[in-house]
Order: sequence, then C-alpha cells, then structure tokens
Amino acid sequence: MRLRSVLLVALSALACAAAPHGATAKTRALLVGVSEYPSFPAEKQLKAPANDVRRMQLALKARGLSQGDLVVLADGVEGSAGAPTRAAILEGMERLAREAEKGDLVIFYASGHGTRQPSRTSLKVDGLDQVFLPRDASPPGPGGPRNRFDNGIAGPDFGERLDAIRARGADVWFILDSCFSGSASRSVGEGVHDKKIELEDIGLASATAMAPEKATVLADMAPALPPGSGRLTAFYASQPNETAREVALPPGAPMERRVWGSIFTTALAEVLQRAPSLTYRQMMVETGRVLRADAAFQARQTPSFEGDGMDGVLPGAAAPTAGATWRVSGGILHAGQIEGVEAGAVVALYDSAAPGVGKPTGFAVVQDVEATRATLAAVKPGCMPTTTRCPTAASSPALKQAAYARLARPAPPVTFSISRPRPWPGAGAPDAATEERLRKGLEAALAGPLKDRARLDDAAPALTTWMTADGFRFMPDGFDPLAVEAGPAVLIAPDADSGSTAAAIARAVLRARQLSRLQALATASGTTGDLEVSVEVRRFGLDPATRQCAFKGAATPVGEDALVKLCDKVQVTVENRSTRPFLAAIFFLDDAWNLMARRPTCPIGLTVSDRLEPGRRLVFEVPYHARAIVAGRAPSTTNGVFVTGVPFVEGETDLPALCALTGFNDTGGPATRGSETGDLDDLIEGSTRGGRLPLESASLSFAFWPISQPVKP
Repeated sequence: MRLRSVLLVALSALACAAAPHGATAKTRALLVGVSEYPSFPAEKQLKAPANDVRRMQLALKARGLSQGDLVVLADGVEGSAGAPTRAAILEGMERLAREAEKGDLVIFYASGHGTRQPSRTSLKVDGLDQVFLPRDASPPGPGGPRNRFDNGIAGPDFGERLDAIRARGADVWFILDSCFSGSASRSVGEGVHDKKIELEDIGLASATAMAPEKATVLADMAPALPPGSGRLTAFYASQPNETAREVALPPGAPMERRVWGSIFTTALAEVLQRAPSLTYRQMMVETGRVLRADAAFQARQTPSFEGDGMDGVLPGAAAPTAGATWRVSGGILHAGQIEGVEAGAVVALYDSAAPGVGKPTGFAVVQDVEATRATLAAVKPGCMPTTTRCPTAASSPALKQAAYARLARPAPPVTFSISRPRPWPGAGAPDAATEERLRKGLEAALAGPLKDRARLDDAAPALTTWMTADGFRFMPDGFDPLAVEAGPAVLIAPDADSGSTAAAIARAVLRARQLSRLQALATASGTTGDLEVSVEVRRFGLDPATRQCAFKGAATPVGEDALVKLCDKVQVTVENRSTRPFLAAIFFLDDAWNLMARRPTCPIGLTVSDRLEPGRRLVFEVPYHARAIVAGRAPSTTNGVFVTGVPFVEGETDLPALCALTGFNDTGGPATRGSETGDLDDLIEGSTRGGRLPLESASLSFAFWPISQPVKP
C-alpha cells in the first residue's frame, strides 16, 4: 500500500515524518500534548504529555530551532497557544500548510490517548481507524454512532492535512506518541500507565466487533500527490495491537519525586540531543535500542517507521553518518547474504549509533554468512584492516560490547562468468553493424564497471550472452533461445554513448548475479513450513460483448505446469502457517528479470505494520491482458516471484531495507516499475546495503511460470 494510504488508514501508533531540506529552508513545528480529558473519569487522565512536549522543545532547540519556530498546544505547559482541542490541532496543521514553502521542514508532534474505531474508508483490512483523542474528545453522544468517540482525530483527518503540506513542496516529520492497543489494561503497576481509551473501557460496544477477511490482496494504487511534493517519514510508538506507555522515573524513588514521561518520547528526545549526525532511519534504530536497554522503561511496545524520507538528514545535522548501520550482539552481525553481506568484508564496531564513523571502538571480519546473519571475528587490536590484512583475535572487549557495525572495507570481489556474445539464432538477430557495436559495448563494460566482477567463460558460463537487434539478453546457461526468452535483458539505443551502454550492460549482469545468489539462498534454506507460497493459474477467456478479458467472470483452474496465455490470471498466495507473526516481502520478476517490489512499497520499505499475523494470507495477482503480453523473440518467456519472510520480534525497530533488491533494475526499459537506491558505483562498491532482517530463521522462495507470447516477425 502506498504511503498516503497507509497514513490515511493506519495511524498505527506514533507517526513521525521527515526528509532532507535545503540550508536556507525554514523549519516549523507544532507540538501537541493532551494530559487532561474533562469528559473522562479520573483514572483516564494522563501525566506524561506535558513533560513530553517540554522534552521535545528542548531537543528541537538543541538542533537549532528557535522558540519562534515552535507552536505549542498543550495543557499545563507554559507558553501554550491554547487548549489542545480537535479544532485547534487541525487548524494548526492547516496553518502550517498555508505557511509552508518548497524545501521547508514541518514537524508535528503529539502525545496523548489513542483508540480505535470502525474505519470511515474501505481500505483497512481490519476495518478499524486508529484515532488520536484531543482534550475535547468525549464518549459518543445521543443520536450518533455508538461505536465512535466524539471529536476524535482519525487517520484520514491527519492524512488530508499532511498531504496539503507536502503538496506545497515541504517535507514533514510527523510524530504521534499514543496507544492503539485493544487488549492491555491501562494500569500495570505503580508508576506505569498505558495511554489508551477503548470503547469497552467506558461500557460501550466493542470497536473490533467485525470479522475482517483473512486475506490481504495487494493492489496497485496511483500516487495521489503532484510531482515535486515533499517527503514523509512516519515513526510509530507502538503497533495497533500494542500499548504505548507513560512511566514515572526513576523507578526506585518515592512517587512524589518521580517525573512522568512517555517512554518512546523520552528515548527519542535523549537520542535527538546526544546524536547530532544520524539519519531518520538511524535515529529510530537507536531510539529502539535505548528503549530495550533501559529496564526502567518496562518497554513492551514496538516503535516503527515508514515513509520516503527515512534516509534524509535530521534538522540540525550537517550530514548523515555514512554507510549502512547494522546491529551487533554477542559477536553476531544481524545482516546476511540477502542484504549483500559477504565473507571477508571488514566492519567497524561501535558501542552506539551516535559516534562518528571515524571513531570505531574496534574492527571485525565477516566470517560465516547465512541468509540474515553472519558471525564476526575481532581484528587484533592495533592493526588497521582498512589498509592491510590483519590477524584476528581469540577474544575482544570491543566485539563483546559492540552494539553496531558499519562497512569499513568490502569483501574481495568474486567474479561472475558469462559467455562471449553470440548472435540470436532466431528472429531479431543483429546485423553486422549492430553486432560490432554491441561487442564493443560489452568490452567497455568488462573493462569498466564489471572489472573484477564478471569474466568471459565459454566452457561453463553462468549466463549465455545473446545479442539481439536492439541489445542483449543474458540467459541462464542451457536455455534454448528458440524456445524461451529468460534472464535479464538490456536495450541499447543506436545513438547511446559508450558510458551509458557499459552501465546498462553492467546493470543487467549484476542483476543476474544478484538473482542467482537469491535463488541459491532459497534452495539452501529449503522450506521452514512457516510461510507457504502457492501459485495458481486461472483462465478467464474473452468477454464476447466487449472483446476484453473477462476477469470479473468465473475462472477455470489450469494445471500446475500450464503455459500462461492471454486472459489468464496468475494468483500468488503467501500464507503464514506458523503461530507467530511474520514480516513477509513479495517481489515480482518481470520479463526482463527486474525485481519489482509489491510488498514492501518502495522507496518506503518494509515496516512492522506490514507483519503477517498467524493464519493470514497475502494474495498477489498478475492479470495477463492484451497490454501485458507483447511479442518477443521466442514463443515463450518467464515471469516469477521471490518471497522472503522472517519472524516478527516485538521491540525490534531496525527492519530490512529490502528495496535495495531493486537497485539493479533496468531504468531505461518500459517494464521498469522499481526504483534505484543509488548510482551504479554505489551499488557495485557498496553491495552491503540496507538494514537487516530481525532473525536468522528466514523463509525464502522462488516461483516461476512460463508465458506464451507471439514471436516478432
């Protein structure tokens, strides 16, 4: 689901959005804190939001915001511009939309009660909107719906106003620290409160008395904002089935000497003040680590994030910390082959994400690499592994204490074998001039971006290099080009310069190398039985009246190995057969073997709100209408899916940046629907990119299906 829809229908817990902004741009902030709820009983009042707003004021001022840039709507806070009512909060957001200019950063923060109620849209799978309760929220009044609070601010209310700000070209950092749990009790001990009010708490009908479908159908949704709109990144304090907490600290002191605070805001404000050079993504990872590490927080909630500005620069930071950052614990690097980690790479070790990249506590060498984790061996102290080869040490305090690692030196390159170029034997073979041009392009790629990455091998190549009238098709060795087209393709225009030609060829070869590694991982991992992937071909036929594919009519199942034809629909189902939630991702493999992200939505990436609960299914449908099947050089081609999933772990915030898998996609072809994560040099030299998957027990699966296509004359 695209970002706007996620925000409109899933204000899941704490949302925070942001992106980099220009040096002369203005930063504005609206800070909201609701502690007092006159329409609710005494036990429903909160104590932390006023302090939360004060903490955020101090943290933002430490990052360069002036008091004039901060507008406060909070009861009990000095300098407040008014009471934090529904009308005041929404008018404040509308004022920000009127004042915002292109390149500005708008910060919205709110702390208070949260709840859930039946959704006003049809987009929510569970049928519920997450709702923030302002000061004037109250139980449902007479004559109105009995399952909705009066004056609540639901996800669509926030989303419409955030869209208006972004449409002005301003970026948004949206922070909402409130709870949307439906199971935990509010009071869990002295000095600990849960920040929620459910309809059941005040004796009304359940907000969850509906039966959502067990399957979620992944569907394309067109962008809603115009080109040039600002970016959004959302931080969430907890998940829809979790409770955000406020606590009185320190826990050992008498209650009259403790200070209340929401645990997410307290951790976030701490990291904001002491870590000046983090990206938003790194900020969330470090905030989650602080929550887990401090027993005083009694953290049971799972902060998360989403948005297209996660890798941008925080306000007040000159530049983000360079390179990918992964978590380390007990000598284990929580990233593996699926993110491009390779044996022999050297990583710099850090006690936290806050220090600069030039101040590591030590170094380690990546050794045994699994799908989603790797073991580390400490480098002998005093040796500099970035410039020389160093021996490893049997034990190392730096490795034992390390919390994070960053790539310091890539692993030695491993070459990928391809055959010398061969003219396509069927229709579409190149003429002599085209053949010579393509040969020179491949030579330039092998001497340039593919140097030490690919080698020619006619005896046992991983790929056969076929030249066509308009480019190359790199097919797995052993495939008959007269029967099937398969593998990465690259189109090269006759007037293309040598640099762009070499880059395009390199992109296709590196895409094939990436896919071969993923397939090897899927084969090696076997099946865990946790995620079950099934593929079904259904035949619909043509509607005789409209001469269009009758996809709304009845379908006829087709055999497992059937050749997909016009008006067929392929349905891929991913079901969580385990007893625990899973984070599942689906990538579609198109005709040119680009990996197109269907879940996660790129460049947003996977979030904890994307978790697949036990017994639930994801359904991905591929309809083959007339526009989806085009003529090729063989009577058939192939499509497929790559599915990966890992168990969801409560409290984890450093989730996989799987959008990096789309980095080698063909940016010039009409099939491209993915997005780049950087330029070609970044992708080649920094193959260890992205975040991490939370557990080593990954489930990986590849599935392919053949497609009938007409042959070009």
